[in-house]
Amino acid sequence: MDAGLSLHIPSAKIAATMVLYLIAGLPLFFIFVTFLPWNQDRTPRTLSLMSTFLKGALVFLPAYLVILLVRSVFGFSYEGLLLYLSLLQHDHLVPVLAGLGGFLLLQKRLSISGDDETIFLTVFSYLSGFFGMLNLTDAFSASGSWDAYALFLLPSLRLATVLLVSLLARRFFRWEGTEGVLFCGAAAGLAILLSFSSLFFRINRAGWSILFAVVPLLMAISFFAMRFPRVLRD
Repeated sequence: MDAGLSLHIPSAKIAATMVLYLIAGLPLFFIFVTFLPWNQDRTPRTLSLMSTFLKGALVFLPAYLVILLVRSVFGFSYEGLLLYLSLLQHDHLVPVLAGLGGFLLLQKRLSISGDDETIFLTVFSYLSGFFGMLNLTDAFSASGSWDAYALFLLPSLRLATVLLVSLLARRFFRWEGTEGVLFCGAAAGLAILLSFSSLFFRINRAGWSILFAVVPLLMAISFFAMRFPRVLRD
């Protein structure tokens, strides 16, 4: 499956384009989703969603200290199972749990009705701001040593994470007590799955890496289209 496939950056021009995807891909997707024809009588106004996006970006600042602390404590290993566990905690599990932890602390200050569209848009806006900042810090911290994983694969995995976790949020609405724990548990399970894409990249199994990235992203987009068909038709 991996014959003829490569995830190396072939040229500086392509690398520059992929840097733009890393930095701007998630914010631009947030803008696209925000300006879809949602039900204006029930959903938050655009300015409110942008405010939630900025709150996610601001929550990222203290959360990033937690992420850095966990990374320094557990380090990084390049062998066998430890490689997978390192990628899991470094790129997926700790960031998503830090992001959701901040959201659970913040959500009581947000005006969130039980409407399906409102729940999705609120969580999506917050996570877009949070992971958008994470992508931005990755762009600077990896500057000069970029590869296709940092520039394309990981941002795509994070986009899938933001979409899928936002779609799951309705199932655990109110996110208090057991529901909050289950919400974080579902996000952790998603992180465990997506980490296989990172693992396959690091062990030079490009085809499997792409598969484990593209399938969840297509599933996320498909679930979004099935959950909110009206906004895509209008």
